Amino acid sequence: MLAVERQEQILEILRKQRYITVEALCGILFASGATVRRDLAELEKRGGITRIRGGAALLEGLNMDAPLPVRVNTNTEKKKKIAQLALPLIRESMTIFMDSSSTVSALAERMTGFRHLSVVTNGLGTANILNEKSAAKVFLCGGLIQEHAALIGSVACDMIEQFCADIVFLSCCGLSAEMGATEASEDAVKIKQAMLRNARRKVLLCDSSKFGSAYFCKSCRLNQLDIIVTDEKPDREFMRFIPEGLRLIYPQAKE
Repeated sequence: MLAVERQEQILEILRKQRYITVEALCGILFASGATVRRDLAELEKRGGITRIRGGAALLEGLNMDAPLPVRVNTNTEKKKKIAQLALPLIRESMTIFMDSSSTVSALAERMTGFRHLSVVTNGLGTANILNEKSAAKVFLCGGLIQEHAALIGSVACDMIEQFCADIVFLSCCGLSAEMGATEASEDAVKIKQAMLRNARRKVLLCDSSKFGSAYFCKSCRLNQLDIIVTDEKPDREFMRFIPEGLRLIYPQAKE
Protein backbone atom coordinates (compact mmCIF):
# COMPACT_ATOMS: atom_id res chain seq x y z
CA MET A 1 0.00 0.00 0.00
CA LEU A 2 1.32 3.45 -0.92
CA ALA A 3 1.92 6.00 1.83
CA VAL A 4 -0.79 8.31 0.49
CA GLU A 5 -3.29 5.44 0.54
CA ARG A 6 -2.37 4.51 4.11
CA GLN A 7 -2.71 8.10 5.23
CA GLU A 8 -6.11 8.48 3.62
CA GLN A 9 -7.23 5.28 5.35
CA ILE A 10 -5.97 6.63 8.68
CA LEU A 11 -7.97 9.82 8.15
CA GLU A 12 -11.08 7.81 7.31
CA ILE A 13 -10.69 5.80 10.53
CA LEU A 14 -10.24 8.97 12.57
CA ARG A 15 -13.30 10.59 10.99
CA LYS A 16 -15.35 7.69 12.33
CA GLN A 17 -13.90 7.31 15.82
CA ARG A 18 -11.73 10.42 16.32
CA TYR A 19 -9.02 8.61 18.31
CA ILE A 20 -6.97 5.46 17.68
CA THR A 21 -3.74 3.94 18.97
CA VAL A 22 -0.66 3.21 16.89
CA GLU A 23 -1.01 -0.47 17.85
CA ALA A 24 -4.55 -0.62 16.49
CA LEU A 25 -3.51 1.10 13.25
CA CYS A 26 -0.69 -1.40 12.78
CA GLY A 27 -3.22 -4.23 12.92
CA ILE A 28 -5.68 -2.56 10.56
CA LEU A 29 -3.09 -1.41 8.00
CA PHE A 30 -0.71 -4.41 8.30
CA ALA A 31 2.10 -1.91 8.75
CA SER A 32 4.96 -1.55 11.23
CA GLY A 33 4.87 0.89 14.13
CA ALA A 34 7.62 2.95 12.53
CA THR A 35 5.64 3.25 9.29
CA VAL A 36 2.44 4.25 11.08
CA ARG A 37 4.28 6.87 13.16
CA ARG A 38 5.79 8.37 9.99
CA ASP A 39 2.33 8.55 8.46
CA LEU A 40 0.92 10.24 11.57
CA ALA A 41 3.79 12.73 11.59
CA GLU A 42 3.08 13.62 7.97
CA LEU A 43 -0.67 13.99 8.62
CA GLU A 44 0.01 16.22 11.61
CA LYS A 45 2.20 18.49 9.47
CA ARG A 46 -0.65 18.84 6.98
CA GLY A 47 -3.05 19.68 9.81
CA GLY A 48 -6.26 18.07 10.98
CA ILE A 49 -4.89 15.51 13.41
CA THR A 50 -3.06 15.67 16.72
CA ARG A 51 -0.51 13.08 17.74
CA ILE A 52 -0.40 12.02 21.37
CA ARG A 53 1.58 9.39 23.20
CA GLY A 54 0.54 6.04 21.75
CA GLY A 55 -1.86 7.28 19.10
CA ALA A 56 -3.57 10.14 17.29
CA ALA A 57 -6.84 12.06 17.29
CA LEU A 58 -8.89 14.07 14.83
CA LEU A 59 -9.80 17.51 16.18
CA GLU A 60 -12.23 19.64 14.23
CA GLY A 61 -15.22 21.85 14.87
CA LEU A 62 -16.55 23.77 17.86
CA ASN A 63 -19.11 21.08 18.63
CA MET A 64 -16.37 18.53 19.36
CA ASP A 65 -14.27 18.11 22.48
CA ALA A 66 -10.98 16.25 22.38
CA PRO A 67 -11.01 12.57 23.37
CA LEU A 68 -9.92 11.89 26.95
CA PRO A 69 -6.44 10.55 26.03
CA VAL A 70 -5.78 13.87 24.26
CA ARG A 71 -7.11 16.01 27.11
CA VAL A 72 -5.15 14.11 29.77
CA ASN A 73 -1.89 14.78 27.90
CA THR A 74 -2.62 18.41 27.01
CA ASN A 75 -1.53 21.38 29.15
CA THR A 76 -0.58 19.04 31.98
CA GLU A 77 1.56 21.60 33.81
CA LYS A 78 -1.27 24.13 33.73
CA LYS A 79 -3.67 21.55 35.17
CA LYS A 80 -1.24 20.63 37.95
CA LYS A 81 -0.88 24.29 38.86
CA ILE A 82 -4.66 24.78 38.91
CA ALA A 83 -5.19 21.65 41.01
CA GLN A 84 -2.67 22.84 43.59
CA LEU A 85 -4.39 26.23 43.81
CA ALA A 86 -7.83 24.61 44.18
CA LEU A 87 -6.83 22.11 46.86
CA PRO A 88 -7.13 24.56 49.82
CA LEU A 89 -10.83 25.03 48.97
CA ILE A 90 -11.49 21.49 50.23
CA ARG A 91 -12.21 20.82 53.91
CA GLU A 92 -12.74 17.62 55.83
CA SER A 93 -16.30 16.22 55.94
CA MET A 94 -17.34 18.02 52.75
CA THR A 95 -19.66 16.53 50.14
CA ILE A 96 -18.18 17.33 46.74
CA PHE A 97 -19.37 17.15 43.14
CA MET A 98 -16.59 16.53 40.59
CA ASP A 99 -17.15 16.34 36.84
CA SER A 100 -15.36 14.04 34.39
CA SER A 101 -12.83 16.60 33.11
CA SER A 102 -9.08 15.96 33.04
CA THR A 103 -8.49 19.17 35.01
CA VAL A 104 -10.74 17.98 37.84
CA SER A 105 -8.99 14.59 37.71
CA ALA A 106 -5.72 16.43 38.37
CA LEU A 107 -7.32 17.79 41.55
CA ALA A 108 -8.43 14.27 42.53
CA GLU A 109 -4.78 13.17 42.28
CA ARG A 110 -3.96 15.57 45.13
CA MET A 111 -6.79 14.70 47.51
CA THR A 112 -4.72 12.15 49.42
CA GLY A 113 -4.66 13.82 52.85
CA PHE A 114 -8.41 13.82 53.56
CA ARG A 115 -10.15 11.12 55.59
CA HIS A 116 -13.82 12.09 55.64
CA LEU A 117 -14.92 13.30 52.21
CA SER A 118 -17.92 12.21 50.16
CA VAL A 119 -17.49 12.69 46.41
CA VAL A 120 -20.13 12.35 43.71
CA THR A 121 -18.71 12.15 40.18
CA ASN A 122 -19.65 11.07 36.68
CA GLY A 123 -15.99 10.56 35.73
CA LEU A 124 -14.79 6.96 35.67
CA GLY A 125 -11.19 8.12 35.74
CA THR A 126 -11.81 10.51 38.62
CA ALA A 127 -13.58 7.78 40.61
CA ASN A 128 -10.69 5.37 40.03
CA ILE A 129 -8.13 7.95 41.14
CA LEU A 130 -10.04 8.74 44.33
CA ASN A 131 -10.54 5.06 45.16
CA GLU A 132 -6.83 4.35 44.70
CA LYS A 133 -5.31 7.43 46.31
CA SER A 134 -7.75 8.76 48.90
CA ALA A 135 -10.02 7.65 51.72
CA ALA A 136 -12.99 9.49 50.22
CA LYS A 137 -16.36 7.78 49.95
CA VAL A 138 -17.01 7.85 46.20
CA PHE A 139 -20.46 7.77 44.57
CA LEU A 140 -20.26 7.10 40.82
CA CYS A 141 -23.32 8.31 38.93
CA GLY A 142 -25.09 5.62 36.95
CA GLY A 143 -25.79 6.19 33.26
CA LEU A 144 -24.55 5.65 29.74
CA ILE A 145 -20.78 5.53 29.25
CA GLN A 146 -19.62 7.90 26.53
CA GLU A 147 -16.30 7.81 24.69
CA HIS A 148 -14.70 10.25 27.13
CA ALA A 149 -15.03 7.74 30.01
CA ALA A 150 -17.86 9.76 31.54
CA LEU A 151 -21.31 8.69 32.67
CA ILE A 152 -24.09 10.73 31.08
CA GLY A 153 -27.85 10.68 30.59
CA SER A 154 -30.97 11.01 32.69
CA VAL A 155 -29.95 8.31 35.20
CA ALA A 156 -26.73 10.15 36.02
CA CYS A 157 -28.56 13.49 36.29
CA ASP A 158 -31.25 11.97 38.52
CA MET A 159 -28.61 10.63 40.89
CA ILE A 160 -26.93 14.02 41.15
CA GLU A 161 -30.29 15.57 42.03
CA GLN A 162 -30.46 13.33 45.12
CA PHE A 163 -27.43 15.01 46.71
CA CYS A 164 -26.68 18.41 48.18
CA ALA A 165 -22.98 19.25 47.87
CA ASP A 166 -20.91 21.77 49.77
CA ILE A 167 -18.88 22.51 46.66
CA VAL A 168 -18.67 21.55 42.99
CA PHE A 169 -15.48 21.42 40.93
CA LEU A 170 -16.01 21.44 37.17
CA SER A 171 -14.16 22.49 34.06
CA CYS A 172 -15.18 23.53 30.55
CA CYS A 173 -14.17 23.39 26.89
CA GLY A 174 -14.20 27.17 26.51
CA LEU A 175 -14.67 30.28 28.62
CA SER A 176 -15.54 33.76 27.41
CA ALA A 177 -16.92 36.90 29.01
CA GLU A 178 -19.88 36.94 26.63
CA MET A 179 -20.86 33.26 26.63
CA GLY A 180 -19.56 32.08 29.99
CA ALA A 181 -18.50 28.43 30.27
CA THR A 182 -19.29 26.33 27.20
CA GLU A 183 -19.13 22.66 26.20
CA ALA A 184 -19.03 20.64 23.01
CA SER A 185 -21.73 18.23 24.21
CA GLU A 186 -25.29 18.82 25.40
CA ASP A 187 -25.02 15.68 27.54
CA ALA A 188 -21.98 17.12 29.34
CA VAL A 189 -23.86 20.38 29.94
CA LYS A 190 -26.82 18.60 31.55
CA ILE A 191 -24.52 16.85 34.03
CA LYS A 192 -22.68 20.06 34.91
CA GLN A 193 -25.90 22.04 35.30
CA ALA A 194 -27.32 19.39 37.65
CA MET A 195 -24.17 19.68 39.76
CA LEU A 196 -24.34 23.48 39.76
CA ARG A 197 -28.00 23.45 40.85
CA ASN A 198 -27.27 21.27 43.84
CA ALA A 199 -24.00 22.72 45.15
CA ARG A 200 -23.62 25.60 47.59
CA ARG A 201 -20.24 26.76 46.24
CA LYS A 202 -19.46 26.64 42.53
CA VAL A 203 -15.85 26.45 41.36
CA LEU A 204 -14.65 26.39 37.74
CA LEU A 205 -11.16 25.04 37.02
CA CYS A 206 -10.08 26.49 33.68
CA ASP A 207 -6.62 26.68 32.16
CA SER A 208 -5.61 29.84 30.33
CA SER A 209 -5.68 28.21 26.88
CA LYS A 210 -9.51 28.06 27.08
CA PHE A 211 -10.08 31.77 27.69
CA GLY A 212 -11.73 33.58 24.81
CA SER A 213 -13.12 30.46 23.13
CA ALA A 214 -16.74 29.33 22.88
CA TYR A 215 -18.21 25.92 22.08
CA PHE A 216 -21.62 24.69 21.01
CA CYS A 217 -23.51 24.48 24.34
CA LYS A 218 -23.62 26.91 27.26
CA SER A 219 -23.20 25.38 30.71
CA CYS A 220 -23.24 28.49 32.91
CA ARG A 221 -22.79 32.25 32.95
CA LEU A 222 -19.99 33.93 34.88
CA ASN A 223 -22.43 35.26 37.47
CA GLN A 224 -23.46 31.69 38.32
CA LEU A 225 -19.96 30.91 39.56
CA ASP A 226 -18.35 31.72 42.90
CA ILE A 227 -14.71 31.03 42.00
CA ILE A 228 -12.60 30.56 38.87
CA VAL A 229 -9.21 28.90 39.37
CA THR A 230 -6.74 29.32 36.51
CA ASP A 231 -3.01 29.11 35.87
CA GLU A 232 -2.44 32.76 34.96
CA LYS A 233 -4.21 36.08 35.22
CA PRO A 234 -6.79 36.58 32.43
CA ASP A 235 -6.29 39.45 30.03
CA ARG A 236 -7.60 42.94 30.76
CA GLU A 237 -10.61 42.59 28.46
CA PHE A 238 -11.87 39.49 30.31
CA MET A 239 -11.23 41.12 33.69
CA ARG A 240 -13.55 43.98 32.72
CA PHE A 241 -16.51 41.58 32.65
CA ILE A 242 -15.89 39.81 35.96
CA PRO A 243 -19.17 40.15 37.91
CA GLU A 244 -19.19 41.39 41.48
CA GLY A 245 -18.69 38.55 43.92
CA LEU A 246 -16.82 36.25 41.52
CA ARG A 247 -13.39 35.43 42.92
CA LEU A 248 -10.41 34.66 40.69
CA ILE A 249 -7.60 32.46 41.97
CA TYR A 250 -4.37 32.35 39.98
CA PRO A 251 -0.64 32.35 40.83
CA GLN A 252 0.35 35.49 42.77
CA ALA A 253 -3.23 36.72 42.93
CA LYS A 254 -3.90 39.04 45.85
CA GLU A 255 -6.55 37.92 48.33
